[in-house]
Amino acid sequence: MDVLLLPVFILFLIVLPALFLALLLYAIPVQACASVTYKGERMAEVMVISWSAAGVRVTGFGAGQVIEVLLLDHVILRHTGSLETPNGDTEKKITPGELIGADGAFRTGELIHLVQQVTGPVGTFMSVIWQQSRFTGACGTVTFGLGDPALTGEVYGYYWASRFLLLASRIDIRMQPVFDRAILELDITVQGKVTHPLLVLIAGLDLVRDPSIREVLAQGKPARAGVTGT
Repeated sequence: MDVLLLPVFILFLIVLPALFLALLLYAIPVQACASVTYKGERMAEVMVISWSAAGVRVTGFGAGQVIEVLLLDHVILRHTGSLETPNGDTEKKITPGELIGADGAFRTGELIHLVQQVTGPVGTFMSVIWQQSRFTGACGTVTFGLGDPALTGEVYGYYWASRFLLLASRIDIRMQPVFDRAILELDITVQGKVTHPLLVLIAGLDLVRDPSIREVLAQGKPARAGVTGT
């Protein structure tokens, strides 16, 4: 009897944590927060994506980008990215001509056919993301001046006319007019969430396993190899 129970016990130890993780992925939403600050011709962007106690924070884009992995709001891993290769060149941009390649891969007719094939699976995946995504709110301040006091006042009046509608839509953006000069400064934060990440994960796995997607990826390998070799 003990010998028969051992496989059941091992299976129980594997299945139970998997079910518990699936329950957490379904019940705990993924939170997303993006902040943009523009002042004095300088712009700073910060994006934070978090789930439970873990998260990823991305500061800036392009050269000097900083990616941090967070656990309980503490940085446990930091990576500074760059658009430059070790040789000092920027990343290679792939043009449509390079995707076609000298061997005729991805001809126009074939490309249109592949796009038609993936439209359904990709559309289904994007539909799941859209259904599970929720806009939480936006807040911040905008300081603006148009160099014309009358025009600045007119725009500011339009803002106040629509403010109650914006607040009803969970958008609390405060505008500060400057009448004596042209200026634009902003500090805005936008928040959203994915209510059931497990459903998005399942949809993503279905997308990767779809025969049409696998066919497109398989036919794209020769084109990518040709680009790498140039």
